[in-house]
Amino acid sequence: MGSDFGVKDAASESSRTAGEIQEEVSGRVPAQACTEKNLTKVVVIGGGACGMAAATKIRRQSDFSITVLSWDSHTAYSHCGIPFVLGREIESFEKLIVKPPGFFREKNIDVKLNEKVMSINLTGQVVLTGEGAYPFDKLVIATGSLPFISRKSQANILPYGIFTLRNLADGMLFGKALETARTVCIVGGGTIGIECASALTKRGIKAILITRSKDLLSRQYDSDMSAIVRAHLEALGVEVITGEPVFLPENFWKQRTVFVKGRHFPADLVLLATGVKPETYLAREAGIDIGKSGGIVVNEMLQVKAGGKLLPHVYAGGECAEVTDLVTGEIRLSQLGTTARRMADVIGNNITGKYSTFGPLADPWVAVAGDLQFGGVGLTSGQAKKQGIKVVTGFSRGRTRASYYPGRKDLYIKLLFKDGYLAGAQLAGGEGIKERIDALSLAIRKKTTIKDLLSLETCYAPPVSMLVDPLVPAVKAAVRNMREDTNEQGSDKRSDERYG
Repeated sequence: MGSDFGVKDAASESSRTAGEIQEEVSGRVPAQACTEKNLTKVVVIGGGACGMAAATKIRRQSDFSITVLSWDSHTAYSHCGIPFVLGREIESFEKLIVKPPGFFREKNIDVKLNEKVMSINLTGQVVLTGEGAYPFDKLVIATGSLPFISRKSQANILPYGIFTLRNLADGMLFGKALETARTVCIVGGGTIGIECASALTKRGIKAILITRSKDLLSRQYDSDMSAIVRAHLEALGVEVITGEPVFLPENFWKQRTVFVKGRHFPADLVLLATGVKPETYLAREAGIDIGKSGGIVVNEMLQVKAGGKLLPHVYAGGECAEVTDLVTGEIRLSQLGTTARRMADVIGNNITGKYSTFGPLADPWVAVAGDLQFGGVGLTSGQAKKQGIKVVTGFSRGRTRASYYPGRKDLYIKLLFKDGYLAGAQLAGGEGIKERIDALSLAIRKKTTIKDLLSLETCYAPPVSMLVDPLVPAVKAAVRNMREDTNEQGSDKRSDERYG
């Protein structure tokens, strides 16, 4: 009947021999090199959040020759806005284009859309595409991510009716297909899957959300907080199935059915929102170092390495580059647009001679599904357990306004402390989530202690808060749990002494 589905491996996209590539370099580079020989040449691979922001930053601070190469058909758009167009809260996909091509022409940034990079020649300092060769003095690799889709199939394409949302064109294609859809199966319990499921219910489309993980948001939330999001989705009419893999038939276009552990669900369309993986094929083939997390290894200036040797003229940023976790010190990936934007600033400054560094991340995030806002920052209990870190938690449920004020909404807060310091926070509620997460992100960065938070002063007005902010009882709950834990450890120690 079929199997799991995935995308074509990037390695299969390039079939030319090394000799053909070198011949192309020698034939094309001199002509282009003479055109702007007096200007520093910057080539940016990737037209996403990091690539375009880096190009714009470099232009503001220099007169360098800047070329952006992108396989995408659009550039400078908000990928995060796609679910809200699908839900018709935003009227069209065109509204997501933050800066049109004309903006970059006016800034003298040469943007090449629909042009796929085939290889990077680090020795010759040239980037090769199917259209030409682009020499560089400085190179920025901002290739982003690819949809992560497990696949075991002879056919190396997605069957008709199965979609991903890698870019704006994907969103437009999926949006067009939704016009005649009644039931859609969404595979993946992360933020994109949740936001899309909520969006479809707004249009009266039946949404079935399926994830093989035990909980929704399994990498970002603890089970108790995940349950809040699940209950909200189910109240919207979303059918949520967790802990089960999905089986898709090869002839889905004909069967219009998905299979989940002996059950089958009719579906007009399937959206695969199973996460992403860094797109590092070009960097790997060029000999650039790839780390354990799967991303490009970079230093604090976001310069790459090849064979362990620093390449000061080559930079990487965005979802394809590794970062350092602020709380654990572990090397990992960040898939946030805010991270990509900050990386772009650092790259732009360093390329133009303004020294900047990129430090460890707490990774604050927030998402919206219907009337529910949810997000977090820092460590989760699952991550702590995996890394052998002991944490103490505190939970509270409050309201976003005074009890007597109209429109009050629930607010849930969970705090995690490591060695007495705030190490993580998870929040969900009807309003005010982003602002609290931002504040708690700063608190983690400043190594705020549980004692500091106990003495925290908060402001109050009936339309925007309770007299006692819900954060306070969450801190007090953590203090109680910490004392109980200490008492238990003391009891265990006395027991060991007595019976040892």
